[in-house]
Amino acid sequence: MTLREAAALLRDAGISDALSEARLLFSRIGGLSQAALYGSDPALDDDLILPYVRRRATREPMAYILGEWGFYRETYFVNRDVLIPREDTEILVDFAVKHLPKGARFADLCTGSGCIALSVLNNTEDTTALIADLSEGALKVARKNAERLSLSERTRIMRADVLCEDFHSYLRASGPWDAVLSNPPYIPKEVYRTLAPEIFFEPEGAFVGGEGGMAFYRILIPALLPCLKENGFLAFEIGFDQEERMRALAEENGCAARILFDLSDHARVAVLHR
Repeated sequence: MTLREAAALLRDAGISDALSEARLLFSRIGGLSQAALYGSDPALDDDLILPYVRRRATREPMAYILGEWGFYRETYFVNRDVLIPREDTEILVDFAVKHLPKGARFADLCTGSGCIALSVLNNTEDTTALIADLSEGALKVARKNAERLSLSERTRIMRADVLCEDFHSYLRASGPWDAVLSNPPYIPKEVYRTLAPEIFFEPEGAFVGGEGGMAFYRILIPALLPCLKENGFLAFEIGFDQEERMRALAEENGCAARILFDLSDHARVAVLHR
Protein backbone atom coordinates (compact mmCIF):
# COMPACT_ATOMS: atom_id res chain seq x y z
CA MET A 1 0.00 0.00 0.00
CA THR A 2 1.28 3.44 -0.92
CA LEU A 3 0.90 6.58 1.14
CA ARG A 4 -1.47 7.98 -1.48
CA GLU A 5 -3.63 4.85 -1.37
CA ALA A 6 -3.81 4.97 2.41
CA ALA A 7 -4.81 8.63 2.35
CA ALA A 8 -7.52 7.89 -0.22
CA LEU A 9 -8.96 5.12 1.95
CA LEU A 10 -9.07 7.44 4.97
CA ARG A 11 -10.56 10.27 2.90
CA ASP A 12 -13.32 7.97 1.68
CA ALA A 13 -14.07 7.16 5.33
CA GLY A 14 -14.77 10.83 6.00
CA ILE A 15 -11.49 11.76 7.68
CA SER A 16 -10.79 15.37 6.82
CA ASP A 17 -7.01 15.44 7.33
CA ALA A 18 -6.49 12.08 5.65
CA LEU A 19 -3.01 12.69 4.25
CA SER A 20 -1.57 13.88 7.57
CA GLU A 21 -3.05 10.89 9.35
CA ALA A 22 -1.73 8.50 6.71
CA ARG A 23 1.72 10.04 7.15
CA LEU A 24 1.48 9.54 10.89
CA LEU A 25 0.67 5.85 10.46
CA PHE A 26 3.45 5.36 7.90
CA SER A 27 5.88 7.06 10.27
CA ARG A 28 4.88 5.30 13.49
CA ILE A 29 4.03 1.85 12.11
CA GLY A 30 6.44 1.69 9.19
CA GLY A 31 9.29 3.62 10.75
CA LEU A 32 9.59 6.01 7.81
CA SER A 33 11.38 9.30 8.35
CA GLN A 34 9.70 12.64 7.82
CA ALA A 35 11.92 13.18 4.78
CA ALA A 36 10.53 10.02 3.17
CA LEU A 37 6.93 11.14 3.70
CA TYR A 38 7.05 14.41 1.78
CA GLY A 39 7.52 14.90 -1.96
CA SER A 40 7.15 11.18 -2.71
CA ASP A 41 4.69 8.31 -2.46
CA PRO A 42 6.39 5.64 -0.31
CA ALA A 43 4.94 2.16 0.01
CA LEU A 44 4.75 -0.34 2.86
CA ASP A 45 3.85 -4.00 2.82
CA ASP A 46 0.09 -4.47 3.05
CA ASP A 47 0.42 -6.96 5.90
CA LEU A 48 2.21 -4.32 7.94
CA ILE A 49 0.21 -1.15 7.32
CA LEU A 50 -3.22 -2.13 6.01
CA PRO A 51 -4.67 -3.37 9.34
CA TYR A 52 -3.91 0.00 10.93
CA VAL A 53 -5.31 2.00 8.04
CA ARG A 54 -8.47 -0.08 8.13
CA ARG A 55 -8.86 0.50 11.86
CA ARG A 56 -8.64 4.25 11.34
CA ALA A 57 -11.11 3.99 8.45
CA THR A 58 -13.66 2.60 10.92
CA ARG A 59 -13.14 5.94 12.76
CA GLU A 60 -11.28 4.31 15.64
CA PRO A 61 -9.29 7.16 17.21
CA MET A 62 -5.64 7.39 16.24
CA ALA A 63 -4.62 7.44 19.90
CA TYR A 64 -6.01 3.94 20.46
CA ILE A 65 -4.39 2.64 17.29
CA LEU A 66 -0.98 3.95 18.39
CA GLY A 67 -1.53 3.02 22.03
CA GLU A 68 -0.25 6.34 23.33
CA TRP A 69 -0.90 10.05 22.98
CA GLY A 70 0.89 13.29 23.73
CA PHE A 71 -0.51 15.61 26.40
CA TYR A 72 1.01 18.72 27.98
CA ARG A 73 4.76 17.89 28.11
CA GLU A 74 4.33 14.11 28.45
CA THR A 75 3.20 11.06 26.48
CA TYR A 76 0.62 8.70 27.94
CA PHE A 77 -0.42 5.11 27.38
CA VAL A 78 -4.08 4.94 26.38
CA ASN A 79 -6.62 2.26 25.56
CA ARG A 80 -10.38 2.03 25.35
CA ASP A 81 -10.71 2.03 29.15
CA VAL A 82 -9.73 5.70 29.26
CA LEU A 83 -10.66 9.01 27.70
CA ILE A 84 -8.08 10.23 25.20
CA PRO A 85 -6.17 13.22 26.64
CA ARG A 86 -7.18 16.42 24.89
CA GLU A 87 -5.50 19.75 24.39
CA ASP A 88 -8.33 21.62 26.13
CA THR A 89 -7.57 19.80 29.38
CA GLU A 90 -4.05 21.22 29.35
CA ILE A 91 -5.60 24.52 30.50
CA LEU A 92 -6.54 22.88 33.80
CA VAL A 93 -3.10 21.32 34.17
CA ASP A 94 -1.31 24.57 33.39
CA PHE A 95 -3.35 26.45 35.99
CA ALA A 96 -2.49 23.87 38.65
CA VAL A 97 1.20 23.84 37.72
CA LYS A 98 1.35 27.62 38.08
CA HIS A 99 -0.69 27.93 41.28
CA LEU A 100 0.14 24.94 43.47
CA PRO A 101 2.77 25.68 46.13
CA LYS A 102 5.92 23.63 46.50
CA GLY A 103 5.15 20.44 48.41
CA ALA A 104 1.42 20.60 47.67
CA ARG A 105 -0.96 17.68 48.18
CA PHE A 106 -3.78 17.46 45.68
CA ALA A 107 -6.38 15.00 44.41
CA ASP A 108 -7.43 14.21 40.84
CA LEU A 109 -10.91 12.72 40.54
CA CYS A 110 -12.21 10.76 37.52
CA THR A 111 -8.54 10.42 36.62
CA GLY A 112 -8.79 8.04 33.63
CA SER A 113 -5.28 7.73 32.19
CA GLY A 114 -3.92 9.85 35.05
CA CYS A 115 -2.80 12.54 32.62
CA ILE A 116 -3.97 15.50 34.71
CA ALA A 117 -2.38 14.47 37.99
CA LEU A 118 0.77 13.05 36.44
CA SER A 119 1.47 16.09 34.27
CA VAL A 120 0.99 18.32 37.31
CA LEU A 121 3.33 16.14 39.38
CA ASN A 122 5.90 16.00 36.62
CA ASN A 123 6.04 19.80 36.37
CA THR A 124 5.93 20.79 40.04
CA GLU A 125 8.32 20.34 42.95
CA ASP A 126 7.79 17.92 45.85
CA THR A 127 4.07 17.54 45.14
CA THR A 128 2.04 14.39 45.81
CA ALA A 129 -1.34 13.29 44.52
CA LEU A 130 -4.25 11.01 45.23
CA ILE A 131 -5.78 9.87 41.94
CA ALA A 132 -9.18 8.19 41.96
CA ASP A 133 -11.48 6.55 39.45
CA LEU A 134 -14.32 4.04 39.56
CA SER A 135 -12.95 2.03 36.61
CA GLU A 136 -10.33 -0.57 37.48
CA GLY A 137 -9.38 -0.69 33.80
CA ALA A 138 -8.66 3.04 33.87
CA LEU A 139 -6.60 2.70 37.04
CA LYS A 140 -4.45 0.01 35.42
CA VAL A 141 -3.62 2.52 32.68
CA ALA A 142 -2.94 5.24 35.26
CA ARG A 143 -0.54 2.93 37.12
CA LYS A 144 1.35 2.20 33.90
CA ASN A 145 1.62 5.91 33.20
CA ALA A 146 2.85 6.66 36.72
CA GLU A 147 5.53 4.00 36.29
CA ARG A 148 6.45 5.33 32.84
CA LEU A 149 7.06 8.79 34.28
CA SER A 150 8.76 7.49 37.45
CA LEU A 151 6.01 9.07 39.56
CA SER A 152 4.63 6.02 41.37
CA GLU A 153 6.14 7.04 44.71
CA ARG A 154 4.39 10.43 44.53
CA THR A 155 0.94 9.02 43.75
CA ARG A 156 -1.68 7.09 45.63
CA ILE A 157 -4.03 5.37 43.20
CA MET A 158 -7.48 4.57 44.58
CA ARG A 159 -10.58 2.93 43.17
CA ALA A 160 -13.53 5.00 44.34
CA ASP A 161 -16.94 6.31 43.40
CA VAL A 162 -16.14 10.01 43.62
CA LEU A 163 -19.84 10.84 44.11
CA CYS A 164 -20.09 8.64 47.22
CA GLU A 165 -20.28 10.16 50.71
CA ASP A 166 -17.82 7.56 52.03
CA PHE A 167 -15.20 8.89 49.62
CA HIS A 168 -15.96 12.48 50.58
CA SER A 169 -15.53 11.54 54.24
CA TYR A 170 -12.18 9.98 53.39
CA LEU A 171 -11.04 13.18 51.65
CA ARG A 172 -12.07 15.28 54.64
CA ALA A 173 -10.32 12.96 57.08
CA SER A 174 -7.11 12.80 55.03
CA GLY A 175 -7.06 16.52 54.24
CA PRO A 176 -6.89 19.38 54.12
CA TRP A 177 -5.84 19.48 50.46
CA ASP A 178 -4.18 22.23 48.49
CA ALA A 179 -6.41 21.46 45.50
CA VAL A 180 -8.84 19.01 43.99
CA LEU A 181 -8.76 18.73 40.20
CA SER A 182 -11.19 16.93 37.94
CA ASN A 183 -12.32 16.49 34.36
CA PRO A 184 -15.64 14.84 35.23
CA PRO A 185 -18.33 13.72 32.78
CA TYR A 186 -20.16 16.89 31.68
CA ILE A 187 -21.82 16.19 28.33
CA PRO A 188 -25.66 15.98 28.32
CA LYS A 189 -26.95 12.66 26.98
CA GLU A 190 -28.79 14.31 24.09
CA VAL A 191 -25.60 16.10 22.99
CA TYR A 192 -23.47 12.97 23.35
CA ARG A 193 -25.56 11.20 20.70
CA THR A 194 -24.65 13.89 18.14
CA LEU A 195 -20.86 13.77 18.53
CA ALA A 196 -18.26 12.58 16.01
CA PRO A 197 -17.99 8.81 15.37
CA GLU A 198 -14.59 8.61 17.10
CA ILE A 199 -16.21 9.52 20.42
CA PHE A 200 -18.15 6.26 20.59
CA PHE A 201 -14.93 4.25 20.86
CA GLU A 202 -14.23 6.03 24.16
CA PRO A 203 -15.94 5.08 27.46
CA GLU A 204 -19.39 6.66 27.52
CA GLY A 205 -19.21 7.07 31.29
CA ALA A 206 -16.33 9.52 30.87
CA PHE A 207 -18.57 11.85 28.87
CA VAL A 208 -22.19 11.77 30.02
CA GLY A 209 -22.80 13.96 33.06
CA GLY A 210 -26.51 13.69 33.83
CA GLU A 211 -29.11 16.40 33.35
CA GLY A 212 -27.55 19.35 31.57
CA GLY A 213 -24.15 17.76 32.14
CA MET A 214 -24.06 19.27 35.65
CA ALA A 215 -24.65 16.25 37.90
CA PHE A 216 -21.04 15.78 39.03
CA TYR A 217 -20.53 19.48 39.79
CA ARG A 218 -23.72 19.67 41.88
CA ILE A 219 -22.49 16.86 44.12
CA LEU A 220 -18.75 17.52 44.14
CA ILE A 221 -18.62 21.26 44.84
CA PRO A 222 -20.38 21.23 48.25
CA ALA A 223 -18.64 17.95 49.15
CA LEU A 224 -15.11 19.08 48.23
CA LEU A 225 -14.95 22.69 49.42
CA PRO A 226 -14.68 21.61 53.10
CA CYS A 227 -11.73 19.34 52.16
CA LEU A 228 -9.53 22.27 51.10
CA LYS A 229 -6.92 24.29 52.91
CA GLU A 230 -7.78 27.91 53.58
CA ASN A 231 -6.21 29.03 50.29
CA GLY A 232 -6.98 25.83 48.40
CA PHE A 233 -8.94 25.54 45.18
CA LEU A 234 -11.13 23.28 43.10
CA ALA A 235 -10.47 23.22 39.34
CA PHE A 236 -12.92 21.52 37.00
CA GLU A 237 -12.98 21.20 33.25
CA ILE A 238 -16.40 22.38 32.04
CA GLY A 239 -18.44 22.53 28.86
CA PHE A 240 -18.28 25.62 26.66
CA ASP A 241 -21.91 26.51 27.52
CA GLN A 242 -21.74 25.89 31.28
CA GLU A 243 -20.09 29.12 32.42
CA GLU A 244 -23.17 30.81 33.88
CA ARG A 245 -24.45 27.65 35.53
CA MET A 246 -21.06 27.12 37.15
CA ARG A 247 -21.03 30.71 38.41
CA ALA A 248 -24.49 30.22 39.89
CA LEU A 249 -23.53 26.91 41.49
CA ALA A 250 -20.42 28.45 43.02
CA GLU A 251 -22.50 31.32 44.43
CA GLU A 252 -24.95 28.82 45.93
CA ASN A 253 -21.99 27.31 47.78
CA GLY A 254 -20.65 30.59 49.11
CA CYS A 255 -17.82 31.26 46.67
CA ALA A 256 -17.13 32.61 43.19
CA ALA A 257 -16.02 30.78 40.07
CA ARG A 258 -13.11 32.05 38.03
CA ILE A 259 -13.56 30.90 34.43
CA LEU A 260 -10.60 30.12 32.18
CA PHE A 261 -11.06 30.18 28.41
CA ASP A 262 -9.51 28.13 25.62
CA LEU A 263 -7.90 29.47 22.45
CA SER A 264 -11.31 29.60 20.76
CA ASP A 265 -12.51 31.85 23.61
CA HIS A 266 -14.81 29.14 24.97
CA ALA A 267 -15.23 28.56 28.69
CA ARG A 268 -13.11 25.52 29.57
CA VAL A 269 -12.13 25.48 33.27
CA ALA A 270 -13.87 26.69 36.43
CA VAL A 271 -11.71 27.48 39.46
CA LEU A 272 -13.38 27.81 42.84
CA HIS A 273 -11.53 29.00 45.96
CA ARG A 274 -12.61 28.14 49.45
